[in-house]
Amino acid sequence: MIDVRYAEVDDGTHVAYVVLDADPTAEPACDVVMVPGGLIPLELFDEEPGFARLLDGLRSLGRVIIFDRRGLGLSDPITDWQRTVAEQWTDDLAAVMDASDARGVVLVAWDGFGVGSRYAAMHPERVSALVLYEPTIVADDDWASWSERRTQRIMANVRGEDDILAQVAPSRIADRTFRDWYARAGRLGASPSTAPRIWDSVLRSHPRDSLHEQIAVPTLVLHRRDNQYVNDDVLTLAAERIPHATLVELDGRDHFPFVGDVDAVVAEITEFVVGERRLPAPQRLLSAVMFTDLVGSTQRAASLGDEDWKSVLDRHDEAVRVLVGRRGGSVVKTTGDGVLALLPSAGVGLRVATEIRRDLSVDGLDVRIGVHVGDIDRRRDDVSGLAVNIASRAMSKGGPGEIVVTVSVVAAVAGQAVAFEPLGAHDLKGVPGTWELFRLAAET
Repeated sequence: MIDVRYAEVDDGTHVAYVVLDADPTAEPACDVVMVPGGLIPLELFDEEPGFARLLDGLRSLGRVIIFDRRGLGLSDPITDWQRTVAEQWTDDLAAVMDASDARGVVLVAWDGFGVGSRYAAMHPERVSALVLYEPTIVADDDWASWSERRTQRIMANVRGEDDILAQVAPSRIADRTFRDWYARAGRLGASPSTAPRIWDSVLRSHPRDSLHEQIAVPTLVLHRRDNQYVNDDVLTLAAERIPHATLVELDGRDHFPFVGDVDAVVAEITEFVVGERRLPAPQRLLSAVMFTDLVGSTQRAASLGDEDWKSVLDRHDEAVRVLVGRRGGSVVKTTGDGVLALLPSAGVGLRVATEIRRDLSVDGLDVRIGVHVGDIDRRRDDVSGLAVNIASRAMSKGGPGEIVVTVSVVAAVAGQAVAFEPLGAHDLKGVPGTWELFRLAAET
């Protein structure tokens, strides 16, 4: 249960906020106040693993203070629609800074609303450093068309006519668990009548409220190179408008900082603030690990040619990504002729493996699959640990169309209607001891 507190703004509005303690293993350097983007309520922040990791990374710098702006989540509703939302949210930020007694503040803002920029420009004495992640900086002569396109896209998403995740979180678009979380965040963040009014106020007021030129505190601007949701010239315009800004272009296409390579975001922020890249420890998770591999890939590639073989691989990767996502799993990476994926349980892993085998066989593709259940270390977008190696080695023991599993999978689905054929004890390269392997004998 999080300890929710309330700050009172001068106009009587109550703003919910939470103070997260600093990581006890790191040397505190400052207080971090985060101004999130979008309309996601703070109660759901730690339910998304990427978001929780972002917060853990920031806690390596000191206390982390998060809050719901008015109109969102646990805070009071917006009652004054004559003032711009950006102005009122800046007041909310100031009230939270005072109520939490924030000191030596590093302000981390997903600055699509301009709240972080506005506060830092108006109160430089309260901010020791400013981090702007994907700030909305658009050339004056481009603003009208950009604003219109953004408005149309947002309203279409609010009405359920468009899937905005294709732009803001493309790497997670097939991840059912993430989609459910994001949909819930939208429902709990702002009502269907409030959300459009917020976006309308922000988009109408932002160019006239831009105070980037007046920012005097040390500023880090972060932008992901292939982010399609923001203006392509973010870094160029930031260099022109924000005095002495440090500009960093990150790899990736996701708009949200808690999706994609979260550790890269944390590393740049901590290096900017304290001169060293601080990262939280790898996440230790119990997971079903699955490897797939197209059988006879070398021969198929030679017979088809590079272009046609690439189409075959694309078909395999997309099929696996969709099937894994539907069951709440995630594809970690492709491996050339296959993929590494994580599933939430052994039973789900077997169902997905069966679906992959069936789906690809329609196209005449033979796939071998290995599944193991065990602890993994997750850092950034990659995973490691003995469980990953075991799943890979188990897959290598399979023939065309076979799903090979370890004894841990058999034990995990005991009592379920799943049949296995024993393959005996095997030495797995690089893995201590011998391992009992089984072949899935019936579809799950």
